[in-house]
Amino acid sequence: MNQKLETTNSKHRVLPFKGVLNFRDMGGYTTSDGRRVKYGLFFRSAELTGMTEQDLKLFKSLGIKTIFDYRGIEEVRLKPDPVIPGVNNICVPALKQEVPGDMRDVVRSGFLEHFTTDFLVNMYLDMAFNNPSFKRLMATIMLPDEFSILHHCAGGRDRTGVGSAFIFLALGVPRETIIEDYLLSNQTLGPLNEQIKKQASQHLSPKEVDTVMAALILRREFMEAIFSAIDERYKSVEAFLEQEFGMTAEKRKQLQAYCLEA
Repeated sequence: MNQKLETTNSKHRVLPFKGVLNFRDMGGYTTSDGRRVKYGLFFRSAELTGMTEQDLKLFKSLGIKTIFDYRGIEEVRLKPDPVIPGVNNICVPALKQEVPGDMRDVVRSGFLEHFTTDFLVNMYLDMAFNNPSFKRLMATIMLPDEFSILHHCAGGRDRTGVGSAFIFLALGVPRETIIEDYLLSNQTLGPLNEQIKKQASQHLSPKEVDTVMAALILRREFMEAIFSAIDERYKSVEAFLEQEFGMTAEKRKQLQAYCLEA
């Protein structure tokens, strides 16, 4: 499949949730060996606390068995995931530092003002290696009984973006496709970014608001930094997956056999 067409069409895999942003099926992407990721196995999203009754019906129709939450303790306390019968909730924070749980607190604290390109690159690199959250995620995806899986953070962009990249690497999805899928959040999070801008305007100068909004744009260099670090530290994706997550060649073959189709 033409890669440009594939990543353009991926915008249409966004699911029509009313109270949950950035809810996407990760299926449909072509792997390096020409197979395709099955739909309905992996989903990614922003926080779930705003899920409506209509959303709940849609959620249940997807057959999701596991919700994997990357958020910190305070984020979860203020905006807990729904408890849904038959669904296993897993929460392992992906960031060492605590993220303010309410957007007003995020703006007031000046947290977003530190989101320079260099800061974010370092944040991504710090997340990517020896992280208990992603170790638990990758152990979970090697258990077919846990499928289908939804993984999410607050916006479904940074922490979820890294988790998605590791899932795609294990499945053999090309790096450029992974980056294009990652960058889709710039479009799907438009409503959230407008909300942030409105709240930030109440506490910051117009120039500071512009700085904050510019910092919210996902950039390909964030993901490229992780890929470069993998190459430098491990020399290959295969070595990275095995040494970081215990995903041997045989386990990866089994995962791909279950998750990919011709």
